[in-house]
Amino acid sequence: MHIRRRWHYYMAFGVASALMFTSCNDNEALEGVSQGQDSRIISLSGEIDQVAVTRVNDNGFCDGDIMGVYVVDYNGNTPGTLATSGNRGTNVPHTFDEAAYKWNSAYDIYWKDDHTHVDIYGYYPYASPADVNAYAFEVQKDQTKNNGDEMGSYEASDFLWGKAADVAPTDRIIRLPLRHKMSNARITLKEGEGFAEGAWTELEKQVLVLNTKRNSVIDLATGNVAATGEVAKTGTIPFRKDNEFRAIVVPQTVEAGKVLFSITVDGMPYTFKKEEAFTYIAGKMHNFTIQVNKKEASGQYEFKLIDESITAWENDMASHEATAKEYIVIHVEEAGTLKECIMAANKDYTQLQNLKITGEINAEDFYFMRDEMSKLQSLNLKEVKIKGSTKTYDGNKEDMLPASAMSEKKTLMHLVLPDKLIEIKDGAFFGCNLTGSLYIPEGVKEIGTSAFGYCKSLTGFLHLPSTLERIAQSAFRSCSFTCELSLPSKLKYIGDGAFYQCSKLYGELHLPDKLSYLGRAAFSQCSSFSGSISIPQNITEIKEEAFYFCSGLNGTLNLHNGITTIEESAFCLCAFKGELILPKDLIVINNDAFRGCNFSGELKLPSKLEVIGDGAFENNSRISGILEIPANVISIGTSAFRYCSSLEGLIFPKSLETIGNIAFDLCSGIGSIVCQGTLPPHLFANAFNGIAKDNFTVEVPESAVADY
Repeated sequence: MHIRRRWHYYMAFGVASALMFTSCNDNEALEGVSQGQDSRIISLSGEIDQVAVTRVNDNGFCDGDIMGVYVVDYNGNTPGTLATSGNRGTNVPHTFDEAAYKWNSAYDIYWKDDHTHVDIYGYYPYASPADVNAYAFEVQKDQTKNNGDEMGSYEASDFLWGKAADVAPTDRIIRLPLRHKMSNARITLKEGEGFAEGAWTELEKQVLVLNTKRNSVIDLATGNVAATGEVAKTGTIPFRKDNEFRAIVVPQTVEAGKVLFSITVDGMPYTFKKEEAFTYIAGKMHNFTIQVNKKEASGQYEFKLIDESITAWENDMASHEATAKEYIVIHVEEAGTLKECIMAANKDYTQLQNLKITGEINAEDFYFMRDEMSKLQSLNLKEVKIKGSTKTYDGNKEDMLPASAMSEKKTLMHLVLPDKLIEIKDGAFFGCNLTGSLYIPEGVKEIGTSAFGYCKSLTGFLHLPSTLERIAQSAFRSCSFTCELSLPSKLKYIGDGAFYQCSKLYGELHLPDKLSYLGRAAFSQCSSFSGSISIPQNITEIKEEAFYFCSGLNGTLNLHNGITTIEESAFCLCAFKGELILPKDLIVINNDAFRGCNFSGELKLPSKLEVIGDGAFENNSRISGILEIPANVISIGTSAFRYCSSLEGLIFPKSLETIGNIAFDLCSGIGSIVCQGTLPPHLFANAFNGIAKDNFTVEVPESAVADY
């Protein structure tokens, strides 16, 4: 890969996870706030914090969902208090546009100014709370109702809440993950022994959740939910999908010995209770799997609890337009037969859009999906085992996602990767239109060349596993992730252009201690990073354009003494400040290496230095003091110190032979030059242009005065 060192830089906010909204206080015009450069619009991304296994859309929302948002200003360093009215933004409605994958707001909210922080609160579903500290909320008795395109009774019973605290004014998109604040009871009925083939599916089955309060009050400032009122005399009817029954329950404790739920199968009742008190936990799923056996002699049914657990909340299929958002589930018993399995399920693979696969697949199955499933939009591989190919595909082995698996599959927008995965091979999802966030599962050690390169619609969160050791060339080139980048501690290799032009990654960039290779243009044009950078001890060469145009890096640059080479444009157009302490073993500072940085203080060049390239320190106007060129330097490059206007003097060694064109142009602070060589160095045009000569001294060896 060859990347030119001076690109035209641009930034375009993607819309895949952007929640652009604007508002005024209680629909009134903001007073005393100019709508100019310092009052930028606040921008959010919204997603549900849950396990994505059943729903297609990875942010958990459906088209037309409405979320309410409150924005509260700080008072100096003190957080403001969320109020029912009078906030910077009060209950601002936002409607999700699934086709565009963005939120459309009712009106605009601007930052108060360029320094006032805010707290941001979000909740769903949208309503009109009369009191933000005691919002009355009731879960539905019958959660089976489907209201067509409108919100069903199950979804209306759920409550989601999130907060982004102490947010400083920024142009970046602010991530606001919403979490379930109710509890969930999931009862799964499993076919046991004694049933004739097909008999189980024909049986009538009913479940009721009993002895719970359905009323609650919610504090929107904290998200805390408290059950209120009396225990309902009637049971809650869960939403049903096949043999799974799910009910939203207000977090509460049911007394010991009380019936938790009743089950009726083919008219025969069964009640389930616990001898100890049972607590429904906010944000969790309480899972009960009941096996039903049929006794041969009597024909009666036997109920047996075979599994009970508390787990993270899985995506809800009970939602308006839910059937349109479900995956078609295909089980593949033998890898390489996906096409046949889809046809055996009486599905037209050319029309299938949302596919979840279980069982085993291999490279042939991936290439079938890529080349023949022309309308495939969503692919869930969470429960898939990838097998080695039976044909000759180089490197396609078990638990490795094949090279070019879905390369340039433009229809593919949603992806869930397998839980069991070691490597994602080269170009696996290159150029796909994947949207939202990307979760790389634990266990993955290597992400191949261009694996997700040019997936420009990935605008959400990037999760890298703790097991990751290698990110190859251009792996995430030109993606639009809007999040802080957390690099795993085991990471050893970041290839050329790995994060090139990922301009929306923000926060401080911490390079892992074990990193031993950092490629060319690895973070080039990642302009939203901020703070300081420390180069790990195992890195001895800073490659070409490694941090080119990381213009937000405004802290210090920490270089260890073992670094020998800083290549062309390595830190060009960064905003590093403070003193630049160069490594004592440094030999080469190449063209534009530190051009346009903001260093200050005295610059001491190490004694081993041999090369000062063109523009190496150009436009570092705050570097001061007497600059001594080391003895091993033969040539100073064109414009090497141009616009270093605070330099006060220069010392040139005996070895110096040439000083390049405009090398010290406009270094207006220089008042003296000491030349140690008996032969004057050759000066190219305008080497000292712009330096005042009226109060200026040049010191040379006495024997060489005539030559100078």
